[in-house]
Amino acid sequence: MGLISWIVLGLIAGWLASMIAGGGFGLLETIVLGIVGAVVGGFLAGTVLKVADVTGLNIESIVVAVIGAIIVFVGPLFISADDVRSKLFAQVEAATGYRLRVSGPVHIAMFPSLDLVAEDVGVARSASGDAAEIATAKKLRFSLALSTLLNGRVHITEVTLVDPVIRLPQAEAQASAGAEGAAGTRSTEKSAASTLQRLGFDKLHIENGTVILPASGGRPGKQIGALMLEASLPAIEDPLSFDMKAVLDGKRLRAAGSIGSLGHFLDGVATPVSLAIDAPSYLADSLALAGTATYKGGTLTLNPFTAKAGANSVTGIATYSGKTFALNQLTAKVGGSTFAGAVSADLSGDIPYIAAALNGQTLNLDTLMGKPGGSARSAGGGVAASGWSDAKIDFSPLRAVNAKLKLSFGHLISGAVTAGPIGIQATLSGGKLNAELANFKLYNGTGNASLSVDASGAAPKQALRLSLAKFDAYGFLKDAAGFQSIEGTGAIAIDLTASGTSQRAMVSALNGTAKLEFTDGAIRGMNIAKTMRSLTTGILAGWEESGTEKTDFAALGASFVVAKGQAQTSDLHLAGPLVRMTGAGNVDLPTQALKFRVEPQVVASLEGQGGKTDLKGLSVPVVIAGPWAKPSIYPDIAGILQNPAAAYQQLNKLGGGLVSLPGAGSLGSTGSIAGGLIQNGKLNKGALQEGAIKGLGQLLGNQGGGAQAPVVDQQPVDPAQVQPKPDQPKAKLKSS
Repeated sequence: MGLISWIVLGLIAGWLASMIAGGGFGLLETIVLGIVGAVVGGFLAGTVLKVADVTGLNIESIVVAVIGAIIVFVGPLFISADDVRSKLFAQVEAATGYRLRVSGPVHIAMFPSLDLVAEDVGVARSASGDAAEIATAKKLRFSLALSTLLNGRVHITEVTLVDPVIRLPQAEAQASAGAEGAAGTRSTEKSAASTLQRLGFDKLHIENGTVILPASGGRPGKQIGALMLEASLPAIEDPLSFDMKAVLDGKRLRAAGSIGSLGHFLDGVATPVSLAIDAPSYLADSLALAGTATYKGGTLTLNPFTAKAGANSVTGIATYSGKTFALNQLTAKVGGSTFAGAVSADLSGDIPYIAAALNGQTLNLDTLMGKPGGSARSAGGGVAASGWSDAKIDFSPLRAVNAKLKLSFGHLISGAVTAGPIGIQATLSGGKLNAELANFKLYNGTGNASLSVDASGAAPKQALRLSLAKFDAYGFLKDAAGFQSIEGTGAIAIDLTASGTSQRAMVSALNGTAKLEFTDGAIRGMNIAKTMRSLTTGILAGWEESGTEKTDFAALGASFVVAKGQAQTSDLHLAGPLVRMTGAGNVDLPTQALKFRVEPQVVASLEGQGGKTDLKGLSVPVVIAGPWAKPSIYPDIAGILQNPAAAYQQLNKLGGGLVSLPGAGSLGSTGSIAGGLIQNGKLNKGALQEGAIKGLGQLLGNQGGGAQAPVVDQQPVDPAQVQPKPDQPKAKLKSS
């Protein structure tokens, strides 16, 4: 190769150096570079030829290697990092409208690729320079494949951001920027697409990134930390894929996804997409989404899509446009619930607004709310023995969203309770929830209910109205509260309000009214007549329940007035074939205790509520007091002895009636204890008391008078003194 050839090669090298420098060299500079290249080439010519002879390589290959060496080692001497920075950043700012800042040094390397490293980098939303930066990075590094520059494509082999911090703007700023740039967006879409046609990157890498989410809807902002991201787009027609790890609220999550062809996607062509999310602290099972996506006119559509997480699945058509998200032709199976319908969400404001119309066969509230599967509660009742919980109930989700819901289901499941068909209409606005249930079916009965929760203030308020008629009392009470003691047809009317953030606080603040009425049923596990017989021997500690005993009734009910958790009634009543009962008392809901004074009456009639009214029974006052799970039950003997003569006379009168009842059997004769009632022309109070109580025992089945009962000092009294005055103290009792 002669001198002329080396000069030509030198000129080529000078031209390449000029191109690398951005075309800033004129003809003179290019000639000078050519001469320099020729001199260097002449100096190296002998060496090159010697290498060719020794290695046997083609001379052209060695020439190319020499040119490459000139570019690699000589080129950077003529390339200014500041020029590259200014030209590159100017192009980016012109294309995006964002302002770039580089406060640290910029380094350039040419081998094995064109590498640029910039330190202390920032990005602002406005190129004017007066906007706050939305992203910063400790270091920005990217590499270009030199071979692709010659054909006009930019192939980025790597982009790396080290310790970036990205601050998402407030919704107001986003809306303002969107309004200002709406026209510009349309004009730049084509240029952005054409730019992407000439762009590809092997790897986008983020190391230890941080994303700061703004506060919204009264909720504090959040921070995504420890972000590690890798993304790849070799060419516009190739798949775009990403894989990321991050920490949100101290909980780790991972996501990965892909778009089949980014070019097709941007051109509005339907493209397969996929997304997988693994977040154990937020999702019980990993979420996998797959579908066909289309992006056209600013609207993203997934038609169709399928999302699966464990046994749960959702399918339908999803669209997102202008901060409005919609799910149509929705079919879902979530937590044992199956439903279909449509859901839309408006995300333009501080608080999202959701509208949903859903219908289905089953709505399982337990699984939807993450509770264990429903089963009947313990027979001891629906409240744990430890009492009401003081755990704080979080009502903040009611302030996080506004909504309008219309739900219709064949069955609604909550715990062991099943209702349906049922329709629910609910609105949620500003932390205030109002829900209406009209004409729902529950255990063969029909009901209406309304529930409201006002969580707009510091102290949430609750209100419940419920009317339910002709329902199966045993089935409902067993499933709802584990209470298996009453059967029959029931009716309930409740109008209650409460306030507080825990079970105990709400129960302690209960106010309103409640009415319960049961007809044509029985008290299971208890024989009231037998219980009364037991009372002649002492105090009962508990309800004396038995699985085989039963007390039939035609009517059982009471109405309550509730104030600050205290439920009082004065009209407790029971009407049965052999026993009638009235009473009054108080239920202390916060402490789960009760205090009642009831008056069971043994009546000479096998008819219930419609029995003969002229056969009045013997009133036996009974006190029921203590914890409602196991109260003390004992006769109010002092109450009987306020008028022992009348009690004895009624007992004597009633005895004949009971004996005459079919199937009553031999109850003995109350006359057998008549002796000793009169001493010295006066009533013997002790004998009168003993006769009344023993007679009661005989009537209730304690035949033979073997019961031991409390007695008083047996002093003869004048019959005129038997009737006590209103202010007269009760007789002092002592055990025999």
